[in-house]
Amino acid sequence: MSEQPLTLDSVLTDEAVLSTYRRMFAALARDSGAVVDDPALVDIAETLFAAFAEAGEEWLTHEQMRFACRAYPTDQFDNRLRVLKGLGAIREVFPKPNQLRYRASFTSVVGLMFIRRMMDDGGQSEMHRLLALEDLNVADPRTTMEEARQSALNLARAFRLWALELITLTTGTIEELREQAPKLWGTEEIARRAQGLHGTILTRWPELDRVCTDLRASIYAYSDASRRAAGRLADSAGTTRNLTLLPTETWRTFAQTAPKERLAAVLDGFVFDAPAPWHDPAAIARAVDEAPRPAPAQPTPPALQPARSWS
Repeated sequence: MSEQPLTLDSVLTDEAVLSTYRRMFAALARDSGAVVDDPALVDIAETLFAAFAEAGEEWLTHEQMRFACRAYPTDQFDNRLRVLKGLGAIREVFPKPNQLRYRASFTSVVGLMFIRRMMDDGGQSEMHRLLALEDLNVADPRTTMEEARQSALNLARAFRLWALELITLTTGTIEELREQAPKLWGTEEIARRAQGLHGTILTRWPELDRVCTDLRASIYAYSDASRRAAGRLADSAGTTRNLTLLPTETWRTFAQTAPKERLAAVLDGFVFDAPAPWHDPAAIARAVDEAPRPAPAQPTPPALQPARSWS
């Protein structure tokens, strides 16, 4: 199969997509080809975006950006600024030589907000937003059947992948399941809204019954996987249902894998009373019987009185 000829329009379209991705994830890039490994680098990006928002139409110079990030080392700031410039998150106000003022990309700010929400709840809020938007779209009289088909396909793919991830968590370590616990909050509400969306699509476009069948199956798979994961999570919490307590598996893994120095360090700072002595009752009774008994004190005899004469 021969490749389609490269046209100017296709090149521009591809570059627009790539540039959006670059700006969206610029805050998470360590360089042009890798993700950051230090959270402080993301904080620098957020600090810069906040400074740009406060500056308004005055924009910012290099010195002003450095002042806004004065709490961070110079080398870290220079690295972040270079990466953000290279990926288009921060650009010159006007593309001309010796430009002194810079502006921030709206796409980068929104991308960072999206990423922060993903970090908070693992995508729960984004799924609620997506379902709310899709509800409005499929109820809109202007929505076409092809658009509804695409929405159903995208949601079916998302729920199927989500179910597979929850199944992996259910069969994996309890530590990972607890770390990903936010993905289990509000699952019933998400499934209910997705089923309502499925019913709307099927009612308006009966021709999409096959696509809706796939969507319904993926929703059920997600609901089943979430219930299983939630059940295991509840069991790991014990009768207290306190997820802040470490599970038994964590202690067992630590005891099996930690070196002796770390095991000994667990008790650093603790003071223990000496254990109380324990004796066998029979030994105590025998010791009492065999103990020497002191002789009782003899009373002093009374002094003899001299005899009286009766003459």
